Amino acid sequence: MNLYYINSEEEWQQILDDLSEALNMPTALVDPQSFVLQESGERHELCKAIRANKESLIDICARTQKFMSKEAKKTRKPVIVSCEADMTKCMIPVFSDEEFMGSVVVCGTGIPEKEITPGMIAKSINRSEEEVNRMIKEVPFMSQEKVAEISNRVFEKIHDKKNTSTNE
Repeated sequence: MNLYYINSEEEWQQILDDLSEALNMPTALVDPQSFVLQESGERHELCKAIRANKESLIDICARTQKFMSKEAKKTRKPVIVSCEADMTKCMIPVFSDEEFMGSVVVCGTGIPEKEITPGMIAKSINRSEEEVNRMIKEVPFMSQEKVAEISNRVFEKIHDKKNTSTNE
């Protein structure tokens, strides 16, 4: 069994598209090993630069993703944290009965009450702090409360549909 047992590829794409539009953040559907199956939305320049470099991808994105996956499996609900670059990252886990099937991941906005500092990012992506500061200015900001509100709604929608379709 996999994520496509719960929703079709088209249904997942609609969920990703709607979520990306609602949060102004890129989204991805990932399997239990965090392998990307589908995506929606455009990353801003800072996230593109971070993801283009293997070292920063591991240090900034993967480390956070690993923690979030463990937390989501334990709590069985969406997890919202700041990545190592101080941007919001959200994981909406998908379960079938007790089995963790994968998740919808949303990331890449600044947090209004937190400053994105260029030092560590610049070192990690081998760019100047000035260049990173220019990229930071393009990062959209959104409160984690709004991310939580929308991601909780999506979590309920995914699991309500799954429960409805398996009980028929």
